[in-house]
Amino acid sequence: MTVHVETQGLTLPLEILNVSEVDDAGGVHVECQMTGAFIVDLYRSGLLVLTGNIRPAHMQAKLRGKTKAKVNKWTSELLANEAIIGNISVRLDPSKSESSIWFDDETGQNNLTITSGVLDCAVDSLSRIKSILAAADNPLGSFELSTRFQVRIWMLDDTMAKKVATIYNTRGDKVNDSTAKYAYSETKEQELARRLVNGSEHLGQDNVEVLANSVSASSHKLCAFNTISGAIETLWSGGPVTAADLEAQASWLISAWDSLVKVRPEFGKLSTPARQEQRRLNISSTAVAIYGMIGAMSTIYSRHIDPDAVFRRIEARAPGDLFDWGNPVWTDAGVVTPSGSGAGTLTTRNSFPARRAAVRVLRDAMGIAQESPEGL
Repeated sequence: MTVHVETQGLTLPLEILNVSEVDDAGGVHVECQMTGAFIVDLYRSGLLVLTGNIRPAHMQAKLRGKTKAKVNKWTSELLANEAIIGNISVRLDPSKSESSIWFDDETGQNNLTITSGVLDCAVDSLSRIKSILAAADNPLGSFELSTRFQVRIWMLDDTMAKKVATIYNTRGDKVNDSTAKYAYSETKEQELARRLVNGSEHLGQDNVEVLANSVSASSHKLCAFNTISGAIETLWSGGPVTAADLEAQASWLISAWDSLVKVRPEFGKLSTPARQEQRRLNISSTAVAIYGMIGAMSTIYSRHIDPDAVFRRIEARAPGDLFDWGNPVWTDAGVVTPSGSGAGTLTTRNSFPARRAAVRVLRDAMGIAQESPEGL
């Protein structure tokens, strides 16, 4: 990684001013603040090395997948000077370095002097540090290098560094996507989903689970928030950009959901016994069916079709209802498959191909297949 920033060329002995000591992991470590410019300076001077991290993604020549996406997102947020970075961790191995903390009578502060050794990333924060370096190197030049970061310098040998890194990266449960996305929308599509759920009289927290990524088979709720949000993030073609886009598209979705519930009441609120009976009879409240419905709604919206007109074509009817578990249209499309538990029980697939297939089935049933001419 090459960072093109004017630096002061730090050398040993290195002084880090105004530090405090903390007790953690059975030892004493150092807390301090560093500016973005100082972190870049440490790296350019070879006093901060990007080695030692336990994450396999950082051991490859190039970042890929989720780690690359995470670094890129932090970089973009740093360039906008609105990133949430939190505490940064670096490590100074006491078995391979010499350092001391001393009190400055003139300033009344404790300072750390490192006379030998280098800081590394054996504990945590390598993604965030790479983001800071990338933002500093970006030709846009909008990252404020005076931004201050809270930094902990862990005084750990290799064995303890691996222990702390492992605990940092494995202990505790990540907040599930439904809770996180409902609480704060990172994208316009997530915000659109939140406005739909909050604005529709047929949805809301009474009918959409916002504290988990799935819904119990005994629950009266239609689905989890992450199902609706994920469907909109993946399949919605409206591409909201401005606040006006969000308002208009959310209003359309709320109105379209009203039209849907008129002919398919199970997409609205049901009592617990009614929901359980619905789950027994048809696939309407499965995640793949929700994806299919939102994908179809996207087509309806983008082609300016009247939702009332096309939803009437999928009106609930018995026998031989479209959403029945036994309807061969779903098994032929690979959406419904034998569960493997015997007794002829069926289940739905929730893979990406199955979701796409559900969209196609519903478009066909509504008469709005993609190849159809505009206006039906």
